[in-house]
Amino acid sequence: MRTLTTLIAGAACLAGCSVAANRSAAEAGIADFHKALDAGQFDTIYDGASPDMKTASAPQAFGGMLAAVHRKLGAFRSGTAVNWNDSHTMKGEFVTISYAAIYERGKAQESFAYRMLSGRAELAGYHIASDALILN
Repeated sequence: MRTLTTLIAGAACLAGCSVAANRSAAEAGIADFHKALDAGQFDTIYDGASPDMKTASAPQAFGGMLAAVHRKLGAFRSGTAVNWNDSHTMKGEFVTISYAAIYERGKAQESFAYRMLSGRAELAGYHIASDALILN
C-alpha cells in the first residue's frame, strides 16, 4: 500500500512540474509574440507557429490580421493572464491562456493556444476581442 501511495505521489509531482514548465513556456511565447507584433515581424510569428495554426490560416491572412491589430491598437503596453488551462488531448498537449492586454490605443482580450512539444511552446491559435479594433 505504501508503495502505491508513493508511486501516485511521485506521478502527481512529475505532472505538476510539467504543468508549471508548460505554463512558463507558453507565457514566454506570449512575451515573444508581443515583441514580434510590435516589431512588425508577422512572418516570424507565423513561421514559428505550429502546423495547427498554419492549417487554420494562410500566411497572408494571418499577417494581415496582425498588421490590423498593430495599426489599430498600437504598441503593446502590458498584460495579465486571466486564466489558463493545460490539457492533454488525442491531438497532443496544449496550454491555453486568456490574457487581458493593454495596448497604446485600447484594451483587448486575447486568447493564446500553444501546442507543447518537448518543453517547447508553438503557437497553435490566437484570438483577439477589442472594441478599439472596431472604433479605431
